[in-house]
Amino acid sequence: MGLREKKAQRVRETIHHAMLTLVERDGYEAATIEQVAERAEVAISTVYRYFANKDAILLDPVERDVGAYAALFRARPADEDVAVSLGWTVHAILDRTPERRAAVRRLRAQLDHAPGPRARLWDILHREQVLLEDAIAERSGRDQLWNAAASHLTLMIVRMAGDHERGSLDDTAPADYGDRIIAMLRGPDSPLPVRD
Repeated sequence: MGLREKKAQRVRETIHHAMLTLVERDGYEAATIEQVAERAEVAISTVYRYFANKDAILLDPVERDVGAYAALFRARPADEDVAVSLGWTVHAILDRTPERRAAVRRLRAQLDHAPGPRARLWDILHREQVLLEDAIAERSGRDQLWNAAASHLTLMIVRMAGDHERGSLDDTAPADYGDRIIAMLRGPDSPLPVRD
């Protein structure tokens, strides 16, 4: 990343942090682009140079990471079993620093109260799922249903681990909780529905 890209990234992060702080203080609906610019100490035109609207500002860290699941999966050895590669992908996605975990919790807390950005988040997650499904299809040799199920389950495990961290007094790290879910799904006590 060059100097220009690093500077642009810092500006984006500053604007995002300003937005998140305002939303935490006043609520999503009350926060304005003008307030965000003032808090970030940038011109309003700078905010609009980087972001189309408030949703885009709030969801910027998520939007920037679209494709991360597929990239992590593709980085695994090509001869590794697909399910094993997906397990490592889940672990890598959830293995965050304490600072990153805190940032994700802050953002999720605000998305719980902001229907517009939450709806946009579902679109972002769908794109992530499709990209991962495509990556799985490249390696699996399986049909579309299998690839879709593998992608859905992978994202479900990540969401469950995130939900656990947010709503539990248990201090299990998200990556460890994801590993527990994977072990349970593959074990004899699997909760997956079956038809006999």
